[in-house]
Amino acid sequence: MNIKPEQLQNNLSSQLASIYFVFGAEILLVEQSLSLIKESAKANGYSERFRFDIDGNFSWDSIFSLISSPSLFAERRIIECRLTTGKIGVKGSKALTELAESLPDDILLVISSGKLDMAQQKSKWFKALEGIGVVIQHWEVQSNQLVGWISNNMSQLGLNSNNDVANAIAYCTEGNLLATMQEIQKLKIAYPDGNIDLQEYLNQIDQQSQYSVFGMIDSALQGDSEKVNKIFNSLVEDATPPVILITSLYREIKNLVTMAIELKTNQTIETVLKNHRVWQKRKPLISNALKKHSYQKLQKLLLTLGRIDRSLKGMDNLNVYDELQGVVTSLSGKSNGLNS
Repeated sequence: MNIKPEQLQNNLSSQLASIYFVFGAEILLVEQSLSLIKESAKANGYSERFRFDIDGNFSWDSIFSLISSPSLFAERRIIECRLTTGKIGVKGSKALTELAESLPDDILLVISSGKLDMAQQKSKWFKALEGIGVVIQHWEVQSNQLVGWISNNMSQLGLNSNNDVANAIAYCTEGNLLATMQEIQKLKIAYPDGNIDLQEYLNQIDQQSQYSVFGMIDSALQGDSEKVNKIFNSLVEDATPPVILITSLYREIKNLVTMAIELKTNQTIETVLKNHRVWQKRKPLISNALKKHSYQKLQKLLLTLGRIDRSLKGMDNLNVYDELQGVVTSLSGKSNGLNS
């Protein structure tokens, strides 16, 4: 049986299944579901847990031996199988299918894995788990869903959700759910009553980002080329990995390209900013950049970032740091040969 992640809590409340399989690309979301399952199992008397990390060469005999041996300490046991790959081989497929079909009543089988392709989801072992147990697939949180996801998790921790706070967290963590959750948990510690001082928090974000990649990008959008170069040099001195600079700049410029295209369809700047959930403090920066740069120039900057990325991987011959500085300087509006 397949259920959505948001249905898991109700499923666990009604009756615990014998098998749960949780998979998906977002490790944090998978771990959250696993925690719910194990907490429910503990409440239902499953007091002993055994974990196995399984790859294509795993010896399944260890699990079958464990199942066939009665526990001296607990009446009910959890066997947790973490698949490090969806390619578990013929032997693994046969063993997992047999395990699912002959599981004793006192055993709860909890399986997890990362993202699986369609071929793996059509495999015999997957179908066996799907037919006997409960399968939960976690999809990646898309950029247009992130603010809502943050607000929901803030509410679950007893924090008064605020759109500006959620947008600020989304911007600073760049969609990294683990970092996002850590930021939410820090807010819970800072504001245990759940009432967040909005201005205090936004000021704190400002201070943290002054000499960060985010501060550099915001300075570029503002048109402050002097500050851009100052922050860039500071980041280079601090040995900031170029991949972080490439990824952050690409994400920002790609969003600008998308917004520039939407503006060409006669949408107002206010509508475009709202649709992209641009938080209030950044609206003037984004508006300024969209007025200053043409779609063609932004697209050219993206192509340059692509070449920089290939150079980093040894597939092109650009000077990575020099070209990165050129891109961010051009984004600030200062001519460096990339303007058109």
